[in-house]
Amino acid sequence: MTAEFMLPAEKVTLVAGLLADRVRQYDATHDRRAAFAYTYYRLTTALATALDTGTPEFDDPPWVAELCETLASAYFGAMDSIDEWLAGRSGGSADEVQPSDLPDSIPQPWRDVFAASSVRRSYMLEDVLFSMMAHMSYDLPEALRRMATSTGDRSHIADFHRMNDVLASCIDGVQDDLAARYFRGLSSLDRLFTRSDELLTNYGIRVARGLAWFNCDRLLDPDATEEAARSIGRSTAALISEIRTPGDRKLRAGLWILRRLIPDRRHWPAAGTPIG
Repeated sequence: MTAEFMLPAEKVTLVAGLLADRVRQYDATHDRRAAFAYTYYRLTTALATALDTGTPEFDDPPWVAELCETLASAYFGAMDSIDEWLAGRSGGSADEVQPSDLPDSIPQPWRDVFAASSVRRSYMLEDVLFSMMAHMSYDLPEALRRMATSTGDRSHIADFHRMNDVLASCIDGVQDDLAARYFRGLSSLDRLFTRSDELLTNYGIRVARGLAWFNCDRLLDPDATEEAARSIGRSTAALISEIRTPGDRKLRAGLWILRRLIPDRRHWPAAGTPIG
């Protein structure tokens, strides 16, 4: 069956399957992109279930599916560009890199994320937080802009908020399963991140996605486009800096000590472990 004749729930399920393939690929190679790919897979599966059951009832399910596909395409494109770069470089994929080391074919926020995950004493929770930030603060408003530009239609805010409800309502369960799959002692990291992990909460998902809708409006406004593009391009690096090198000197020193006291505790699922 071609995509043209697939139901919206089937289209989103197909996206979830592609994300599951990424999880398997990253798990097998112990790639630090695995934890976010798993998170993204679980959230997409929840959306597919909502479309399939009609709970909540979307006004325009094909639009919901198209947004899911458009957004996932941006993520896959960035990851493919990273893979191409890794395949062509002489150093190993585990080497520490700087954002400037990566090519312009990779969007700046994803360069920032990949570089941040390459440093020593990087926690897998950070990998998820930084990736969530890049995906929701950069990929999502750009995806909404592309769809609005192609159709001239911005009337789907009710369905957008229904999507937010679906994703936000399942995040606690996803976080528990994420911890079981990849983290040992996840609760101990709360001392490091305090409120910085709000992106992985019901409230944080709603706020971040609501801001993405607003930033799409800014991108569509000719008088605001340039500044909006700069702003969303900087957001991920700003979060990374806030967590890694906060402005307060005492807090920065305390975090430096905690990073050396709290081990990474990341682990990898055994081969053949079901994804979900």
